Amino acid sequence: MDDIFLNPFSDMYAFTGSSGNNDTSSSNANKSPPKERKKEAWESESAFGTFNKPPKLMAIEDYSRWATKFEDWLMAFAFPSWKSMKNGYAEGKKNGEALRSAEEIESFVAEQKCVALLFQSVREDIISLIDYSNAKDLWDKLGKKCLGSKEIVKNKRKLLRKEFNFLVV
Repeated sequence: MDDIFLNPFSDMYAFTGSSGNNDTSSSNANKSPPKERKKEAWESESAFGTFNKPPKLMAIEDYSRWATKFEDWLMAFAFPSWKSMKNGYAEGKKNGEALRSAEEIESFVAEQKCVALLFQSVREDIISLIDYSNAKDLWDKLGKKCLGSKEIVKNKRKLLRKEFNFLVV
């Protein structure tokens, strides 16, 4: 029984296996093996995210592209959390048990969801040393850790311009 069943609702996955038909001369000869397709699909899911999972930051060098994808994903699937990340949460790390009004609870849940999504989508060794007070603070410090300070970014741009001018001349 070689049947492999993957998510049938995703275009990246397909049901593969024998259907009782012993015709081996079908067009399956030029397709990649199921393990390779599964690996490619997983890598694609990690890079772009799915409905349930945000895109994953696998290397610090990919931060710029990942940040845009993550922000777009967050806007599409968790808008209150995106607002929390952009505007900040005034209460910081507050005990959820002390909240009373529905609005306070909604903003607290959005904040906690945003922090959880950031932790879920960034490799642990990248994010583990960041001390934060809210989702906005975590987002800003993550960017600073991956890109560097404004001065470092400025120096990187100067170096790239210098290298480009050297190649053009």
